[in-house]
Amino acid sequence: MKTKVILAFSNTIFSEGIKGMLDSDDLLVEILQPDARYTFEKLESMKPDVVVTDFVTLYNSFPELERHARKLPCLLIDTNCGRENLVMAILKKKVSGVLLNGSGVELLEKAVRAVSNGEIWIDKHTFKSILSGVNSLSGDKMSALSGREREIVGLIGRGFRNKEIAQKLNISEPTVKSHLTRVFQKLNVRSRSELVSYAIKNDDLGVEILN
Repeated sequence: MKTKVILAFSNTIFSEGIKGMLDSDDLLVEILQPDARYTFEKLESMKPDVVVTDFVTLYNSFPELERHARKLPCLLIDTNCGRENLVMAILKKKVSGVLLNGSGVELLEKAVRAVSNGEIWIDKHTFKSILSGVNSLSGDKMSALSGREREIVGLIGRGFRNKEIAQKLNISEPTVKSHLTRVFQKLNVRSRSELVSYAIKNDDLGVEILN
């Protein structure tokens, strides 16, 4: 029986390219056009063994897929969306795997087959970022943050960039950067992805100003 692969990308040319690379005797590849009219029931009825998508499509172009990503076996292709966004997708939406940009066709095929078999596909550097963020921060360190710093950490955990955080909090972008510098020092984290992984794992950092 062939493994059914659904490609869900906002870029049709990109989808066609991936399809050309994956088409083989044991893989049945179909392209799904991002469309808000699709319901999860329709997606599920297609009975995909794996859905291959990217961060932009998952979070911006295909609302039904984003809402139900953890219920479908999703492999996320990194299209230079940033390490912290990959960490967020793994921890918050429970995607089944991430394939970094620069990976070849052979690695893509291995990742697709692994995810379709119920395995997790993740590179060691992203995995290390997740572990570092979750394990290195204690409650004692978090208590050192000010209320505004906790707001900013909470927004980062929800995927907002510095400019968007500044707009939501009605402060300047340099002020956001200054707060983050202090947060990094207080929590002793080395990267934004470490901070994202901790923020997602600790939903008590929720931000009330969000709609």
